Amino acid sequence: MKIGDVGDALWAAVKGWLSGPDRQALARAVKERAAAVLPSGERVVAGHPVEAGERLPEPPRRFRQQAFSAQRTTGDRLVDGMGRAEEGLDRLNPVNVVVDRWDDRHHPDTPQLSGGWESLAGQLAAVLRPRCSFRYVAVLLVTDHHLHVVRVRLAGNRREPMAGAEAVECAWRVERRQVAWVRNRTDVRHGTHEVGFVDGSWVTFAFTVGGYGPVVETFPRRLRYTDPIS
Repeated sequence: MKIGDVGDALWAAVKGWLSGPDRQALARAVKERAAAVLPSGERVVAGHPVEAGERLPEPPRRFRQQAFSAQRTTGDRLVDGMGRAEEGLDRLNPVNVVVDRWDDRHHPDTPQLSGGWESLAGQLAAVLRPRCSFRYVAVLLVTDHHLHVVRVRLAGNRREPMAGAEAVECAWRVERRQVAWVRNRTDVRHGTHEVGFVDGSWVTFAFTVGGYGPVVETFPRRLRYTDPIS
């Protein structure tokens, strides 16, 4: 091998180390792994990795799922149990109960979420902001009849994030007929969208890599960022 070839190979390795794994290849891999755990009879129409909107607030603890709970250590579960106990004692305080009810009733909306945490949009928002100590990718899968969010846990090796048999869990699903529209908000950030549901709620989320067109096309109504929400 010539010196120039050695230099080219070394530079390619350095660039690969700096840039990390191929994001498109990772997206394809997590979509395949996510689709494999769907119930039988669910035919995947489209899918893509997603994440919560950039400024989506953290859900109240009672609305946050514990992701990959089966893989948590005894110490993790002990700390989590202590947190639940503290939250339970907090709810016994009548003043806190009144304040929580006031907040839930009068402050359900944010610029990233409309409808409150118990709405369909709020459920999706909470699913995209779970309690989790592992690296993972959330995948939005559209099937013939449902919208699913599936979490795929990644390996600890950042150079090979899909190495090994990591956990996959179905986190949430809703019937497709409950979805009303999607609005492109790439004026805010590339990949950012808002999705609305028939209960009138909506939430901001983002596709993490390009190539999400097939998913967007499955929504019954597609809006531009200049179109009003209706």
